[in-house]
Order: sequence, then structure tokens, then C-alpha cells
Amino acid sequence: MIRIVPACVFPGQGSQSVGMLSAWRGERVFVETIDEASDVLDLDLWHLSQHADPAELARTVNTQPLVVAASIAIYRTWQAQSPVAVPWAIGHSVGEISALVAAGALALPDALHIARQRALAMMAAVAPGVGGMAAVIGLDDLTVERLCSACAGGGGVLEPVNFNAPGQVVVAGHMPAIERLKMAAREAGAKMVFVLPVSGPFHSSLMQPAAEALARCLDDIRVTAPSLRVLHGNSLEVATEASIKPALVAQLTAPVRWTVMVRHLEADGVTHIVESGPGEVLTNLCRRVAPALSVLTLHLPQGMEAAVLALS
Repeated sequence: MIRIVPACVFPGQGSQSVGMLSAWRGERVFVETIDEASDVLDLDLWHLSQHADPAELARTVNTQPLVVAASIAIYRTWQAQSPVAVPWAIGHSVGEISALVAAGALALPDALHIARQRALAMMAAVAPGVGGMAAVIGLDDLTVERLCSACAGGGGVLEPVNFNAPGQVVVAGHMPAIERLKMAAREAGAKMVFVLPVSGPFHSSLMQPAAEALARCLDDIRVTAPSLRVLHGNSLEVATEASIKPALVAQLTAPVRWTVMVRHLEADGVTHIVESGPGEVLTNLCRRVAPALSVLTLHLPQGMEAAVLALS
């Protein structure tokens, strides 16, 4: 018998798209979860996802709670259909909150409150236009780190913040430094460098005010010991009841080491990666990071049907 060991991965901001919930209107568990989340947020997530223009949907304060809600709605629907136990859950950036809900460490209402307050704090940390993020394609991690140091300038900030896959690193910092990096990276052999449509320099040291605000928000949040192994994206340690709040705070000013996280799962014996959330961003990254693993996506009902069959 072939041994199957799945891990569930949860996406972050950037996985959203207009109409992303529409295919699930007929799934009871999904509908109940989105309705619950809409009530908690006092925000009609069905309307937001279906009728908002892309710019409104991409606003951090809208995107982060919506992605958490959609990811958990998909996860609950999958768990209602699939008998397979999932020993691991990991998330990319705000997706770590979704992973903690899946593991039972956070209640969904608390997770949505955290996601919204996290988003508001991140938007307030740096004035609009001062900082941003850019993706660098085609250079190794060390080269990108060196270019960031060289391009930061006196008193500026430019840091690698998402190690997404081999040859794909996202940087964040002050906009003048990002402009310098665009030219320097191309001269160093980058295939492409482009600014991301986000509202700030997320996961960089410029997010320290947001981290402090989130720490205060978490004071009144109840966490419990996770029932699944959740790997923290900043420390690369397995979550415990005591580690969750400090890790969520530290995450705001620390890089997401996605490549290392996925390879950790592979080294632990995981055979299948299952992306639970809107879109296929992590599906594509995981295939690049660990080509030997089977990678499945649940973002559409037909994908879920295929995943249930593959894992049964």
C-alpha cells in the first residue's frame, strides 16, 4: 500500500480574485462558514468577493480577513468530504492564522479579528507611498540579500522578506531603495523585477509599529494547543500554545521562509501538499520548491473532488 502523508498549506494576501467564492454557493459547509465570517466582521464577504472592484478587493483590510475566511471555508468543506488525517498545516504570511484555525488553536471569530486588526496595523505603520514591495525573479537568495544591503542607502531600509521559491524572492522597504534595486538586479542578471500592488513594506523592519499594535490586540485572544503540527514561518519551529502569540507578532517584521518550510515538510515524510484557499499561488510555488511531492489544490469544487480521490 502506498503511504500517503498530506500537509495542508494556506495562502496569504495576493491569492484573492473577483468571483473567488462563487463556485461554492451550493456547498452547505462553505456557505455556513462564509456567513459566519460575514456576521463576525459585519461585512458581506459574498458581496465583497463578487462585486467589489479589484482595487477594493486588494485593500489589505479587506483581503486578509477574506482570505482567512475563504481558506477555512474550503478546509472545512474538504474535511467534511475527506477521511484523511492531516498531520501538518502551514501558512504563508496571514495564511498562518488560517493554519492555526485548522489546527484548533484559534477560534474562527478570533482569527478574523486578528486578521482585520493585523491588516489595519500594517496599513497604518508606514505612510502611503513611502514603502512597498517588489519581486525579484532569477537571482539566488544570497545575491538578493547583498543587493538589498547595497541599495538601501544611508538610513534607508530594503530587506528580503519572502523566500518563495528558488529564484523568486520578494523584497520590501523604502520606495527609493526599491527603484535602485530594480536597476541593480537587472544588471546582476535578474530575469524580472516588478513592484507588487500592496499598500506597504510588509514583513520588513518598517512594520515594527504594526507588530506592537498586534501584540496589544492579542492580549485578549484565547489560544489553545494545536491539534496539528503548525510550522511558524519566522522561527521555523513547531507551534505550541505558548509560542503562537509571540510568533504572530514577530512574523510582521520577519521574512517568510517558504522554501525552507516546504522542504521541512518533505524531509518529515510528507507526500502530498494540499492548498486550501483561493487561487493556486502556493500550488505553483510548492511545485517549484519540491518537484517530487504531489501538489493538489482545493480552490474549485472539481479540484477538491480530485484531491479526495487522490488521497483516499
